[in-house]
Amino acid sequence: KEALDAKMIDLIANTPEDLLQQLDGRTITRFDGTKVTLALKNAVHTPFELSARQKFLSRIVEPDIFFLLLILGALGLYTEFTHPGVIAPGVIGGICMVLALYDMHFLPVNLAGLFLIVLSLVFFILEAKAPSHGVLALGGIVSMFLGALFLVRSPLTSGGVSLGVALAATLPFGVITVVLMRLVLRSRKWKTATGREELIGLTGTVTEELKAGAEGMVRVHGELWRAVSSQSVPEGKSVQVTRVEGLKLYVEPVEVPSPAVK
Repeated sequence: KEALDAKMIDLIANTPEDLLQQLDGRTITRFDGTKVTLALKNAVHTPFELSARQKFLSRIVEPDIFFLLLILGALGLYTEFTHPGVIAPGVIGGICMVLALYDMHFLPVNLAGLFLIVLSLVFFILEAKAPSHGVLALGGIVSMFLGALFLVRSPLTSGGVSLGVALAATLPFGVITVVLMRLVLRSRKWKTATGREELIGLTGTVTEELKAGAEGMVRVHGELWRAVSSQSVPEGKSVQVTRVEGLKLYVEPVEVPSPAVK
């Protein structure tokens, strides 16, 4: 009503039929200066449906979807960088991030909101590295929530990211990010004990007699290995792995203490 009173619009219609009725008989001026009187009394309605592509593109440029794509992309790429080889999060995150960049060409993105979201990621990572009794995590949640609210501002998009989506996405994202980062930091403290290194110090059984300096076969950790010993070791005796070179083990016999003679 205010727009009509201010002559910013010509009329207000409640339905398409009401619009046609009000426009019927109205004289308009074309861009070339000619005047035309509209005759819309018996106008035929012809609906035009959006194609699947148009529906998809119109859907992903909504502020809520843009925000979700942005944080899912960040989370997926973050997971891939901290857990190399998982692959799926990196693929999904990359696709989401590209779609989010596509949205930025159509939505009026507020840089302050974008910086707040980046700042929230920094807070979450710092919380995992140096626990602050939740202060940094809380700061990250608040920063991401405010960033979501400030991210998009446009009268064509209902004012930006909705409050419900901002809350529903911010809390889980913060928890997942902190947990993933703590897992990464914890894994770096674990002692590496895989491959050849774990064989050193293990004991096995000779399955083919070992002659001094010659190869034989031993069973270690349930697997058969070629082995060399500096001493002769008969079949069935126990040996201990001292070195690993390629697929060959270097072993020494395990001394079994003789029982005390009474």
